[in-house]
Amino acid sequence: MKEPSIITDFDDQDAYKFFMQYAVLKHYPEAKVRYAFILRDPGITFPEGFAGNLKRQVERFSEIRFTPEIEHSMMLRIPWFDREYFNYLRNYRFDPDEVKINQDKDHLTLVIEGYWHSTILWEVPLLACISELYYTMQRIPDEIEGNIHRWDEKFKKFATLGISVIEFGTRRRKSGNVQQEVIRQFLQTAPGTIKGTSNVMFARRFNIPASGTQAHEWFMFHAAQSGPLQANQRALGKWVETYQGALGIALTDTFTTDVFFREFDLLLSKIFDGIRHDSGDPVRFSQKAIEHYRDKKIVLPNGWIPKTLVFSDGIDDPGKIEAIETAIRNKIFSIYGIGTWLTNDIRSADGTRVTPLNMVIKMTHAKPDPSGPWIPCVKLTDCPEKITGDPDKVDEYVAILK
Repeated sequence: MKEPSIITDFDDQDAYKFFMQYAVLKHYPEAKVRYAFILRDPGITFPEGFAGNLKRQVERFSEIRFTPEIEHSMMLRIPWFDREYFNYLRNYRFDPDEVKINQDKDHLTLVIEGYWHSTILWEVPLLACISELYYTMQRIPDEIEGNIHRWDEKFKKFATLGISVIEFGTRRRKSGNVQQEVIRQFLQTAPGTIKGTSNVMFARRFNIPASGTQAHEWFMFHAAQSGPLQANQRALGKWVETYQGALGIALTDTFTTDVFFREFDLLLSKIFDGIRHDSGDPVRFSQKAIEHYRDKKIVLPNGWIPKTLVFSDGIDDPGKIEAIETAIRNKIFSIYGIGTWLTNDIRSADGTRVTPLNMVIKMTHAKPDPSGPWIPCVKLTDCPEKITGDPDKVDEYVAILK
């Protein structure tokens, strides 16, 4: 019997992938890249036959199409794309040959390689597919009814805290069904608190905003192209050139936050609406951000900073949110991008909690010039466990950026 396809909708995808794909097509249509699957938790093992099942799922990606319904929804929610890009999406086909999957006992390896504009759409739905397939093969049910009460308590707490939340949970969701029901319940329980979702399909289904900007790969590519000293400013400059001030949240930690603030000059600080935290201590980050904007004199007469801080790293505890809000209260705007804590917060009837897969797919090499060599890519961040790249190249970047 043929197993059901896990990913069936073209827009079951995070918005920032479409945003970056559009920019890639504008500026780097000939660039090639290579991505690799990274499992950060050595305690997770993949069951026998996992790679074979995953390969069959990947083959079915070639059947997924960009439909008129999806196009209409994206035109309403994402007004920055031109006709040429929509024509590209109508003709886009996932190419399973771009994905190489292998399994050695319980260890999974996965590499994606091809033109950047084509391969960029694999990461998010492929991670969601890996996550759901893993739990299916482990025979771990969704248990939605048994978890709604706990979810509701969480949503009510968010409302009490007075925060704004964007659902960010596609990549490590328990299942597509769980993600859908979490958003549905959130909208019922605290409609004023949820401000949107990163998932374009669920934005369409629930008629809410699709949110996102750029990811680490955007900066990593520019470092491979021009070196780490130029990467942040070149990456942000190309973003501004593409979107003319829209999608104005800048990711800060690709080469550490300190390096970012050093290069986030007055012009960029004014153009971008805010910045996103994705590693390290969020309270310390808040303090640095406030100091940065005050130093640039981007402050209203009443002391308020007219910028937004987006927190998207491991938001999984009300106490963490309260600490952040205490640090920024009456100083600057905030939004919380919450992922796994929403879409993979499942407990079984006996109280056992589902263990989310701590996994990523990261760019490892880039070929900015199609006739040139493959160049290793590096991500430093503010957390040692999140550093990716060849160790020698990492050391090189650290030395250059001192």
